[in-house]
Amino acid sequence: MKIHNCVLAIVMSAALAACGGGGGSAGTPGFGGGTGTDTGGGTDTGTGGGTVTPASYVMQLQLQNSAGADIASNSFAASDTVKLLATLKTSAGAAAPNEVVTFAESGSGLLQFTPTAATALTNASGQAVIEIKAKALDALGATTVSATATVAGTAYAASRNLAVTGAVVEGVDPQTLAKGVNFVAAVPADKSIVIAGAGGNGRSETAILQYKVVDGTGAAVPGVRVTFEAIPANVVTLNSTTGTTDASGLVAASVSSKTTPTSVVVKATVAGAALLTQSDTLTVTTGTAVPAAFDLSASKHVLNLNLSGDSSTIRIAVADANGNPVADGFPVVATTTYGRVGSSDRGGCTTVNGICEVEYQVQNPRPADGVRIPIVVTGQAYSALQGRDITISDTIYLNATSVSWVNLFPVGSNTPVTSFPLPEFDGTCKAMWTGELGTNAGFAAPAGATLAVESTSPVLTAAVTSGVPVMDSPNTRAPDATSPNSRTRTVLSFTLNNATANGTANLLFTVTAGTSVQQFAATVPYRACTPAT
Repeated sequence: MKIHNCVLAIVMSAALAACGGGGGSAGTPGFGGGTGTDTGGGTDTGTGGGTVTPASYVMQLQLQNSAGADIASNSFAASDTVKLLATLKTSAGAAAPNEVVTFAESGSGLLQFTPTAATALTNASGQAVIEIKAKALDALGATTVSATATVAGTAYAASRNLAVTGAVVEGVDPQTLAKGVNFVAAVPADKSIVIAGAGGNGRSETAILQYKVVDGTGAAVPGVRVTFEAIPANVVTLNSTTGTTDASGLVAASVSSKTTPTSVVVKATVAGAALLTQSDTLTVTTGTAVPAAFDLSASKHVLNLNLSGDSSTIRIAVADANGNPVADGFPVVATTTYGRVGSSDRGGCTTVNGICEVEYQVQNPRPADGVRIPIVVTGQAYSALQGRDITISDTIYLNATSVSWVNLFPVGSNTPVTSFPLPEFDGTCKAMWTGELGTNAGFAAPAGATLAVESTSPVLTAAVTSGVPVMDSPNTRAPDATSPNSRTRTVLSFTLNNATANGTANLLFTVTAGTSVQQFAATVPYRACTPAT
């Protein structure tokens, strides 16, 4: 009975062993009927005799610095040595030790692996580590690394994109990383400075030229030494002949003007390398405003005194001793004795490209006939060379006449025509008269004024043949009105229509300027005249 019991125990033990999960070393048997799962190198679990499912694995790949700390970014400097850490675990999270991991780079050829076989064995934590670095300091760019392990005929892999940069590391000469230098910007942005001694009013005598040094990927390289050279030499003062790039790879050269207008470029060269560029052209111009180059002009010179608001635009042009427009923002002030000039926010203007404008308008107080309207324009320039302010001023004169002052005058006379001299009619019974249209004081009628004539005699026809409409004239009469008069030369024509007897015709003249109207009369004596047949 004991022998039978023993044999039965042995048979049952063997049967139970045959029903286990299989594949794992020192596996723990599972009981029940169904499928089993192999978790690898350890415990077999299952519900009884059935099919065993192989374990699934997960590969992870991390970038670490030389001290073994994770690097959050996907980049490292070409001068650094870093680590690739591959971790192989089952999908359940169990480490997979003693597996061979192969590391590789996909085609860019930027990296060097240590060991050169680029393989490592996972430790008890399922980790395999290898070192990588750039093949050279100028081996810059983007690449992809991968880690692969093959377990039970199935490959498990992970990959990561990396960037190799030219970031400077202590002990590495940044000059070796520089692959280009570029001109970036200038201050002032218009790349123009004024000649020495002409500063002020927003003008600068110094320019800052900025350059950037980059590596082979276009990334900034700090700590690079750069030299500067002005071309042509000696036309400006180069305040700094060398510089070192900052953390953004930027470096600047400072240039100051001398006393001569010129143009110049500044060349930047990476020290010890055949890398260079030049700035955009920098101009040195625009000195202090000078009285000799202060110019005033007007859009209209003879205004209608009867029309409030009749206007003229005063153009003010300012230049330096070299004939160059002064820098923008030069202020001038305009004043007048009669009417108004300027605007409510300022009585003058500030120049743009050496020019600005103010408007003059007719209003009270108004001048008398023969009194000119002075527009006085003044600017203040500071001369650093002379160490003093220079007042620049000029005056332009306008005329404003009332239509009620206008009449016809014989040439050179100040006595209005009331009776024309006896005309000398030709064989066609036509005659001409030449005189002047304007005021008693010698001023012209308002610009644009018209003159019309009407005869009250049926035998005499009169017409104005020239001198209307009255042209505006930039007359140069002096303020005291002693220069020749500015009245408009006017020609009248007379025609007799079968005048069989002597007689006198009455003429009515009408002067019109805008809504202003003036009329005056004159007579024309004539002798009998019949056109020849």
